[in-house]
Amino acid sequence: MSQIINAPATSTPLEALQLVMIANGTTTASGSTYDLDLGDNSVFQVNLQSGSSITLESGSPHKLNLASGLYQISFAGWVQTTATIYGDFDMELIVSTDPTFTLKNVLYDRQKLWYGNGSSGNTTPIIDNNHTIVFNTASATTLYFRIEVTNDPATTWYLRGDPLANALTTLDVVRLGGALS
Repeated sequence: MSQIINAPATSTPLEALQLVMIANGTTTASGSTYDLDLGDNSVFQVNLQSGSSITLESGSPHKLNLASGLYQISFAGWVQTTATIYGDFDMELIVSTDPTFTLKNVLYDRQKLWYGNGSSGNTTPIIDNNHTIVFNTASATTLYFRIEVTNDPATTWYLRGDPLANALTTLDVVRLGGALS
């Protein structure tokens, strides 16, 4: 689905950040987490950036910094195992203001799937998540993005990027206006 955003009836232009993943994320063991390297320009390419309300930190690549305001955040992520699997496949996508992810206070999505019943491997799962949320913050805040995958045969997995900047995994953030009270 596409989103249509109408610009506010003011002379202030919308502020936005658009990232495309250009390299695969770290190959990660089943049951372990991958924190998205948003500020690492060897992993994510900035396709569009306007304004100063949405920033990344290259020295702390897991941070997405937001000034106070109302935001629309859209994430599309291609998660894939490195080999065929069978049985249980459990994936969690978490967006939080807490770098330890104890709080799952912005977005928490869990998908639990079953692939066949044999031990020889049945399929290579490709889970292509697409999420759009509206997030309001009354003060400057930092968001963190994490994915965790656990599967029965303990097969490693990764978040997929593309060196040709095909939009396999993307993050779009648009500041819609000031914070709502």
